[in-house]
Amino acid sequence: METLLRSIEINYQTAELIPAPYSHKYFIRCTVNRADELHVVFRIEYTDRDDLTEEEILGEGFTGNDDFEWEGTLLPVWTEELRSLVAKTDFYKTSRPAQEAENQFWLNVEYKDQEPLLGKPRNREPWEYLSQELIQAIYETARLEAPLKLIYLKKLKDKSVQLEMNVFFSKRTVKMNMQVDNIEKSNELRWDTLNPVLRLIYAGEFLAEKATPKKPDHPGNFINVGDGLWYEFGKSLVNPSGNNRFLNDIERTLDELSQLPTE
Repeated sequence: METLLRSIEINYQTAELIPAPYSHKYFIRCTVNRADELHVVFRIEYTDRDDLTEEEILGEGFTGNDDFEWEGTLLPVWTEELRSLVAKTDFYKTSRPAQEAENQFWLNVEYKDQEPLLGKPRNREPWEYLSQELIQAIYETARLEAPLKLIYLKKLKDKSVQLEMNVFFSKRTVKMNMQVDNIEKSNELRWDTLNPVLRLIYAGEFLAEKATPKKPDHPGNFINVGDGLWYEFGKSLVNPSGNNRFLNDIERTLDELSQLPTE
């Protein structure tokens, strides 16, 4: 008989080495309701900012007050995902102190007719990643942020190919629209393939000062990651330090998503 999950509580705090204005902590409590939806209580607080001026905080891309609280409901697809990860989770048997360079992460899992499980999960990385997806779903549902939109543009001498990915964290769906010259088609990308694609894209070095807000009309490979700028491969999007294959890998991956032939 399946053990009934009642709630999951997540407490997170950035490592001691993370400075303000980036240092923060958050609390998420997810309770499963009768419709199998998640009732969510969320709080995030940015810490240790007292010694920073407002100009210093704004200069790092933050606002004067980035703390946020929200309570609401997420779709059953989120309940399914949390159940799946809980089933793969066990906890450290002893309370191991966190290192300076280590984020602190605790779980409290409650079941019906069973003692709650409390502690640090051994599979912390998947939990941290899922928590970030969950926070994006909260921001999207609360209309604090729009769904993520990524656009890949490949302009050749004889044709133009554009791949647009609309990522809805609230529904855990990815809608893809592809346009080859004047021909368009749409389909969905499996959610479990999104993580490696996003990790690959954001591994690159984006040089905003060399990017352009205008859609390019000359041959090349370009990407728009939702900040209003077009980054050109090899010019404003370059290989990160120590990875000389990044541009080749990202072009091949996005071409495959576009169902384009690769060399």
